[in-house]
Amino acid sequence: MIVLISILAATRASPVAQSTPPLDQFQARAPFCDELSGHRSLWDIIWSCAVTILLCTWVSVHPNIPSPHESWARVAWRRVGLMLATLFVPEAMIAWALRQRLAAVELANILKGEGWTTTHGFFAIMGGFMEYEGNRPIRVLLPEELNSYSLTGNGDFPRIAKEEIEDKSKGEGISKILVVLQTGWFVTQCIARGVQGLPVTELELITVAFATLNFVMYLLWWDKPLNVQCGVRVYKKRNTEQPMDDGDIAVSNPVGFWGALRDALSDLRAAIVRGPLTGELDNMPWLIRVLLWPIWKPMYIVVGEEEKFRMRVNTFYPGEWVTGKFPFIMFTVVTVTLVFGGIHCIGWSFTFPSSAEKTLWRVASVTITVFPLLFMPVSFLDGYFFIILPHVMLLLYLFCRLVLLVIPFVFLRSLPLAAYHVVPWVSSIPHV
Repeated sequence: MIVLISILAATRASPVAQSTPPLDQFQARAPFCDELSGHRSLWDIIWSCAVTILLCTWVSVHPNIPSPHESWARVAWRRVGLMLATLFVPEAMIAWALRQRLAAVELANILKGEGWTTTHGFFAIMGGFMEYEGNRPIRVLLPEELNSYSLTGNGDFPRIAKEEIEDKSKGEGISKILVVLQTGWFVTQCIARGVQGLPVTELELITVAFATLNFVMYLLWWDKPLNVQCGVRVYKKRNTEQPMDDGDIAVSNPVGFWGALRDALSDLRAAIVRGPLTGELDNMPWLIRVLLWPIWKPMYIVVGEEEKFRMRVNTFYPGEWVTGKFPFIMFTVVTVTLVFGGIHCIGWSFTFPSSAEKTLWRVASVTITVFPLLFMPVSFLDGYFFIILPHVMLLLYLFCRLVLLVIPFVFLRSLPLAAYHVVPWVSSIPHV
């Protein structure tokens, strides 16, 4: 991903022989102006926003370790799901990152005598310790189960150096520096534009919102290894020093791309015949179950099936480790959500192509801002009506998020002339 962005950036930065257009011709040629002449093109606006959002939703997300039997297609499928979750429900990703941070710190404090750090805590809760019998993986171990295992089966508590964990991480310093530089530059140039009275586009505004959440997410996951593909082998402690039978090397049976796609669409027929949802929601009307299927099926793909958690931890693990911190987590998530929605509300007084689009922007911005204040109390109420109402509210929220992701691109058709001006000194800051 980093290499692809770098290649595209180099292509974009290739010198082109062109003269600076006269000011009297600027309005006609504004979308194609050169940043070096004190102006930017429409492509410059789209490029900077797209790269920043991609870094915020793909590079900054730190997934847990996949199952050793999962194919690359299923792992990529889940990663795409996490990216979409970051786009549509970024508050949920903040809650997940915060829970993992609190759990990792708690584990580090509990196992300080074993030399554990916050990085060790993150590694344990992301599924970093896998029980083996010889060369055959048995199941992933949760943190509370580690006392009965060791790295060889003959030793004490499984000890691993922090450097060994960091060596498994794919989050090299270059990628982290790139994310910090790009998001920092983008927020700085938007602030500079506001100070100098230059208009900020709606697309840039939503990108600032993502960059703000990215900073919080990156801070919470700073000590978590990135893109680790396999955990550490541990073995059940034995009472006697006996030779270990390595057995046969386990051969994974990956499903492949078409298998993953087939599984993703496996509930389509059920959705048409009787509605896809089962369990406690099975008594809902057919239409409600069908309407909720687009919400629950993507989450089902991201999280996975319950029986598969034997070989990997839940995507949004942990839960019980931080039960006592629930009020703090909720307060933090609500605060972050208010900030995220409030940034969208900054565009309240922006210039819009039409009054209808202005109203749509305002309603969507207010909705995502007040959503957590209304959703949390309703979700704890009992009764059939209060089972359906949170899902209806969630559908409304997702629709507003979709609106705020799509219409900024529509607004680019009618930008004021000053939107193509740049703040000269900001261009000297390194960015993609």
